[in-house]
Amino acid sequence: MTWLAWRQHRQQALFGAVSFALLGVFLLLTGRHMHSVFDSSGLSHCLATRNHGDCGDFESSFESRFGSLRQLSPFLMVLPGLVGLFWGAPLLARELEQGTHRLVWTQDVGRLRWLAAKLGFVLGLTLVFAFAFSALITWWLGPLNASTGSRFQPGIFDQQGIVPVAYTVFALALGIAAGAILGRTMPAMAVALVGFVVPRLLVGGFLRRHYEAPVTQHIVPLPGVDVNHPGAWVLHSYTLDGSGHQVPLFATGSACSANGATARALAACIHRHGFVNIATLQPAGRFWLFQGIETALYGGVALALLALAVYWIDRRVS
Repeated sequence: MTWLAWRQHRQQALFGAVSFALLGVFLLLTGRHMHSVFDSSGLSHCLATRNHGDCGDFESSFESRFGSLRQLSPFLMVLPGLVGLFWGAPLLARELEQGTHRLVWTQDVGRLRWLAAKLGFVLGLTLVFAFAFSALITWWLGPLNASTGSRFQPGIFDQQGIVPVAYTVFALALGIAAGAILGRTMPAMAVALVGFVVPRLLVGGFLRRHYEAPVTQHIVPLPGVDVNHPGAWVLHSYTLDGSGHQVPLFATGSACSANGATARALAACIHRHGFVNIATLQPAGRFWLFQGIETALYGGVALALLALAVYWIDRRVS
């Protein structure tokens, strides 16, 4: 059965290997260049030895050179969905649609053995690609994350760490389950597409921020104090004056940044006006906790979908 599974899905495996190799070459070449510039430009040393807010010039220069690479984000985010669309959905649907499963089942090969061989081959192949891709993209994003402190932000969080593996397995399992139940390839692909996109939008846009209760921080925006919360996921921020009225974010600079004002004069002015920045956020230290929660969420749903597909093939398909 393993040899049969290879013969049936070798084109998918080879196409996936070639695609990953091409993407890997691009990420390795651009990633090595980014890491080299990150170290040689002084940005790495600045971030390691100073307040993050004192490295603005280094960060601006680095972003001007490599910020355009962030335009790859939409493509990188949809890659797991393509696995479900083109590997998961046709896996069982094509066999059921064409009736070839009946021929295999009459050759002393039981349903569960047939299913285990197909699922084991494709799931194993998917995990290899997913882990390799996740490790590569996490390394590639390292300098950009360090420069901007943005790895916790929606859209960037989704591309790195361990969650891409969970997204990929979820997409694959969704396509497999849809194919088993519908028994037709095109409808299964449509379900796999919609069923992947909608939960990702709902979880990323609404559910993720509630994994843990957010923290509220009050910071007096004194000279030299970094109020950008690098590495954190800022859900909401605003500035209040001494009367408790919300003022524009630039009000502090407008009121106190007179020409030639010393740091002590600026600090005195800020205290006199009572300016304070208030931010509701998920702290940077929760990044891996949130990665684990989301991986467990999508991984659990994926296991349930695979169990549903096995049940459906074993009990409902004739």
